[in-house]
Amino acid sequence: MSCTSVTRAADERAAADPTGSDGRTYRRIVMAAAILIVLVPALVLLQTATRQGLGSGLHDGFTTTQLLTFLLVALVAAAVKGLSGFGYALIATPLAVVLIDPAAAVVVLAVPALMMNLFQVGETGTGWRYLRRHWSLVLAALIGSAMGVFVLNHVKKTPVLSLLVAGLLVGYVIWSLVRRSRPATRTAHPAALGAVGVVEGFLLGSVNMGPLLPAYLHSFERDARRYIGGMSLVFALVFAERIIQMLANGLMTPYRLWLGSVIALVTLVGLVAGTVVRRWGRVDGSRFNAVVLLLLAATAVTILVRALPHVL
Repeated sequence: MSCTSVTRAADERAAADPTGSDGRTYRRIVMAAAILIVLVPALVLLQTATRQGLGSGLHDGFTTTQLLTFLLVALVAAAVKGLSGFGYALIATPLAVVLIDPAAAVVVLAVPALMMNLFQVGETGTGWRYLRRHWSLVLAALIGSAMGVFVLNHVKKTPVLSLLVAGLLVGYVIWSLVRRSRPATRTAHPAALGAVGVVEGFLLGSVNMGPLLPAYLHSFERDARRYIGGMSLVFALVFAERIIQMLANGLMTPYRLWLGSVIALVTLVGLVAGTVVRRWGRVDGSRFNAVVLLLLAATAVTILVRALPHVL
């Protein structure tokens, strides 16, 4: 084994599981920061939300049963994300648009998405080493996200894009099953990382849809902690950029920020539960791989169900 390979392996082990005192401190600080970025707005903006009306962002006539159902689904969705690194939007969004005004749902759900991904960045210990190795993916995702938010504000949505994403996901799942989930290490090329980053950022910014990154990272990464940590790092940075943009252009109002923060605090319970199951529940590599492929397939089906009626 060459010196380069040894160094790279050491970097990967350190990035995946920083067990030194500095690593533990870093994880705690990042996880605490993830909680504070939603706890502080939830408390500070409570008076503003009360003046506007705590239910003003919800559909008229919603019942306590509907609200409790949404909270339960949000907890389950967050647990799935804690287990697999993604899947929250797949489960929570369909019910969110029933209770929250659809025009506001994408904006509001960006807040819990930021919190959960930042929490998982800390939980997995992902940081500078991963960013240094995969900088093209992160930079491209931020550029693509800025483009996507612009499109969200100025261009009419089309279901064709959703159908294309669903088709790519179906193709990947089939390809992975045919290969018996063997990793394709050549796909981790910086140029490929950059291309996927732009597309992923654009989809997140324009239609709040990000299943391509989980599929792409799964093509070469089989370590659960590196897989979840890398994906969460990209998602956290993109959602932070999106929220800043939405604050600047007025899409993220104080009430929407408060509502998103409250939802995030609720989902934190499910996120921690899913994380505990993954880390201490004996979820081995084959089971984790099966969960990822199942979620990708479910995402493709969900996208098709939503998009096809607008095309046919």
